[in-house]
Amino acid sequence: MGSPGLAIDGNRSPKTPSSFCTKTYEEDDPYWYVDLGYSVTVDHVTIVNRRDSLMEHITPFDLHVGDSTDVTRNPRCGGHHRFCPTDTEHVVHCRGMKGRYVGIKLPGKSRILSLCEVEVYAATNLAWGKPTVQSKVAYKGVASRATDGCRDPDWDSLCCTSTPAQSNPWLRVDLGTEVSVRWVVIINRQDKTGQRLDLFELYVGNEERVDRNRHCGSVIFLPYDKKNKIATNCNGIRGRYVGIRLPGNSRTLSICEVEVYEGTVTRKRTSEVRGTEGQDCGEHQAGDTWLSDDGEKNCICEMNQTVCYEVICGESGEDKPFLGKDGLWTCPEPAAEEEESGTVTGKRTSEVRGTEGQDCGEHQAGDTWLSDDGEENCICEMNQTVCYEVICGESGEDKPFLGKDGLWTCPEPAAEEEESD
Repeated sequence: MGSPGLAIDGNRSPKTPSSFCTKTYEEDDPYWYVDLGYSVTVDHVTIVNRRDSLMEHITPFDLHVGDSTDVTRNPRCGGHHRFCPTDTEHVVHCRGMKGRYVGIKLPGKSRILSLCEVEVYAATNLAWGKPTVQSKVAYKGVASRATDGCRDPDWDSLCCTSTPAQSNPWLRVDLGTEVSVRWVVIINRQDKTGQRLDLFELYVGNEERVDRNRHCGSVIFLPYDKKNKIATNCNGIRGRYVGIRLPGNSRTLSICEVEVYEGTVTRKRTSEVRGTEGQDCGEHQAGDTWLSDDGEKNCICEMNQTVCYEVICGESGEDKPFLGKDGLWTCPEPAAEEEESGTVTGKRTSEVRGTEGQDCGEHQAGDTWLSDDGEENCICEMNQTVCYEVICGESGEDKPFLGKDGLWTCPEPAAEEEESD
């Protein structure tokens, strides 16, 4: 029987089910589920069915999303779902259901469950149905096929685009408005022509001419494992247009689908993230984070890809990141802004006399506490302990008191009386 891991190996081929698809024995109410590692908001789930004599066995099926490993105890996403006889994949929209486990169950007696691929998405595909243009059209492979929602990798399915052989062919998707692009997913053809896409360029920006926009990564190679789905991390580049270009002469651009997913990069309060996309995640699972081998970058496993990024702190990179307790590079908390009068916001002090001491020990950035002698407030800033005396009033005439947070606090200034007429 086909191993359950074949449904999440990234290979979407429905033509060789014995090698790439799961399969159960004939049994009552067979099921399959994937553990996402933590609870996520599920936008939609794509299921790739096999294409042989068993292709009709999946209909009808139920999709469940929740936090229980018992699939049937989790809420159902919609009712009973059915594959059309001509479809090899089906998209189920879950509209924000939350859960750690996504499960598929075939209700009924003596049924066989076989899945070629299951993909879980936490965001909406912004490119679906959007206008597309390509440099030229060949073999009726019009550009609109790239955003029609059909991800079938076979040319005969009429789901793939094609240009003639030409210099620097390109395809452009108009998202209609400027967005922050997190991921671009390309479904390549899965036949002998699939290698044509090797060494392609991806652009995001507001210029209609593709190559005038920002590069998303560098020249992109096809995966060595011959998977036909290529996911590229664009690290939040903003733009209205997403373009694909094949640099060079006598090249043919033919793809089956382009998907764009929005998302800003806001890790560790960084003002900039410089990232690189590498190999698959190896022993790591989705959502895992770790320090790169050279110790200079944070890494995360996203969409079964290792993404490593440099943490830049402050508007111009003037703040230095530090290694936090989680072993990752972290930005310091922003310093409190001073008011024009010279008072320190949040403490209502007219003066703060501080001393900088050792590192923060068990405290984390932004933590506050009372000093050991009980006379000063302390705070962890830039991985350093800073303790300060709270002076209240313009000349120190007001006495601080210990507030409910256990810190020295200044009293509210007395309300000024208005002069009587």
